Amino acid sequence: MPLVPKQCVALLRTGTNVRLSMSSAIIRGLIYYAVIFGLAFVAGVARTLVIAPLLGATVAVLLEVPIIVAASWVGASRLLRGRLFSNLQLVVMGAIAFLLTMLSEVVLARLLRGESVSDWAANVATPLGLVGLAGQIAFGAMPLLVARSGTHR
Repeated sequence: MPLVPKQCVALLRTGTNVRLSMSSAIIRGLIYYAVIFGLAFVAGVARTLVIAPLLGATVAVLLEVPIIVAASWVGASRLLRGRLFSNLQLVVMGAIAFLLTMLSEVVLARLLRGESVSDWAANVATPLGLVGLAGQIAFGAMPLLVARSGTHR
């Protein structure tokens, strides 16, 4: 059973080369967040439960982040394919996805690890946390980076 509605999957597959409204950029930002965050959540579970115990936390994070960034490139490319967006729309798309990711991280840290917001922020400020944050920033910037590269057409 798909994790996203059929209409969302259809947005990933069609290519109409039209300039889209801001609401379309917002919807695509929500889809981008849902797909990549879902993948990152599964990868994070695998990192925590399988890879980190075998190879250590540092290696696990250094393996996970490039995979998620690459998936972000692919996801953003699919959402942008054949469409024209202004820079503002691309920034909105990425900002929505990034902000929802940060909110989700805080909520999951609270629910799964019992951390306060300040505990979560302290973990983000560690070297490994900063590697993850860099990946999340790249994820947020990806719609604009993909559009500027021209590889999504």
